[in-house]
Amino acid sequence: MPPSRRAFLSGQWPPADPRRQAPSGRLIEIVSLIVSTRPQHLDAVAAAILALGNGEIHARDAKGKLIVVLEEESQEAIGAKLTSISRLPHVLTAAMVFHATDTDDA
Repeated sequence: MPPSRRAFLSGQWPPADPRRQAPSGRLIEIVSLIVSTRPQHLDAVAAAILALGNGEIHARDAKGKLIVVLEEESQEAIGAKLTSISRLPHVLTAAMVFHATDTDDA
């Protein structure tokens, strides 16, 4: 099929590669968040996020910022977790800054 704007917009370009195989493992959604709180609540908010499960704190700033990475099995679970984090006591903002889908080939 020759390239065209219509084919691209309808998801038909580029054509499917028959040599490409579907992923063998289950899909994993990975997101990174920046969570803001007041400095005096930083440790409490970090502990509450870790208590939710499937999350890691990768960095923290003394001014009240946390870099959080979450892994879940669906986008719905990611959305629910982000909502839970944003509703935690003392959380000012929780913003997703990265999202990827990967396979768990382990």
